[in-house]
Amino acid sequence: MASTPPAERYVWHMNAADTISVITEVIGWFALAVGLTCLLLALLIRVADGRWLRTEAVVIDGEGGSIVRWFTDDGFQSRVLSADERAHVTRPEEEPAFYKEREPYRLRLHEPPPGRRVIRILGFVFIGIAAASAVIGVVLMFVG
Repeated sequence: MASTPPAERYVWHMNAADTISVITEVIGWFALAVGLTCLLLALLIRVADGRWLRTEAVVIDGEGGSIVRWFTDDGFQSRVLSADERAHVTRPEEEPAFYKEREPYRLRLHEPPPGRRVIRILGFVFIGIAAASAVIGVVLMFVG
């Protein structure tokens, strides 16, 4: 009985489909982990910071300082503006503003930071890459 040398017995030959399948699986798992992490982080930021809704605010200058007024779902709100906030007002008669959904008395005269939106978009992009990798892997399973 002829025996094969030990070095040749354990050689594994991969064709192109097997190589692409392994690469897409690694990319898919990596993209899934990164995507889920990004979406979880965006969710945690959303829970901590809440949702900011757009409204139109009116700035009224008076003797005691400037007051900003805006409408929410809960009704009419107002507060005093600091000097720094007043310096950034461009259109006092109709200033775009954002109020917190859970705390409508809180107002920002600038758009909330885009970090949460960027993280959420990255999460969906990575989830899409993971889904595409899974589709490629299934197609290669039937083709290869």
